Amino acid sequence: MLPQERYDAILKLLQKDSIIKVENLVSSFHISIETARRDLNYLEKQGLIKKVYGGATLVEKGIAEPTSRSRLIHNIEQKAAIGRKCSELIQDGDSILLEIGTTTLQVAKNIKHKKNLTVITNSIFVINELLDTDISLYIIGGKIRHEEQAISGAVSMFELDNFHINKAIIGAGSISLENGISDYNIEEALMRKKIIERSRQVIIVADSSKFGFDALVQVCPLSSINTIITDRNLDPSIILGFEELQTKLLLV
Repeated sequence: MLPQERYDAILKLLQKDSIIKVENLVSSFHISIETARRDLNYLEKQGLIKKVYGGATLVEKGIAEPTSRSRLIHNIEQKAAIGRKCSELIQDGDSILLEIGTTTLQVAKNIKHKKNLTVITNSIFVINELLDTDISLYIIGGKIRHEEQAISGAVSMFELDNFHINKAIIGAGSISLENGISDYNIEEALMRKKIIERSRQVIIVADSSKFGFDALVQVCPLSSINTIITDRNLDPSIILGFEELQTKLLLV
């Protein structure tokens, strides 16, 4: 098992149990105590867990934003499946906006074969992924957020006024039935508001860990979103709640 796969497996175990012991990691993954401790050290540095005596607990969700590096390895299989499903909604000749996020990056990986596609983005990850393709690529200017590998700020929002976006594919810090879409960063939330305003169709790609709580800054109600694509680990009560909404929920 690769380290990235093991990190994700450890986080899944912590989602089921409130605490995990070092000895459980050793027996579950057939690794040494030193390797288990290194794994926990890495995940703690990424802000995903808190080490306690003999093991670790999961960091509770709240207003703190996980780092982009930690999100790149978290729930990667679910994100890849979401990216593949979203690519099916993108047609040859579309003009789309791919916003920042590790799940939107998975969308980028699955659209390289599309023809006559125009992609607008503020994600450096997406730019690097699509740079050597035939896709017409437009980069939104502005302030670079180094940790997020993203471009945002007032300049970015001004530039968005020049585009008519057919489909916007965006991420979300959190999603709740009561309050809709919210985020951890004020600039990012304002950027997403502007993207939604300039787009004919809005698709959110987010794994199931993003549901059931609210982040710091409100973005929009669910009524502003056409489609949400997520994985089948979503809480059944949340799935049931979507049956009363106009927003389409796709499970992969």
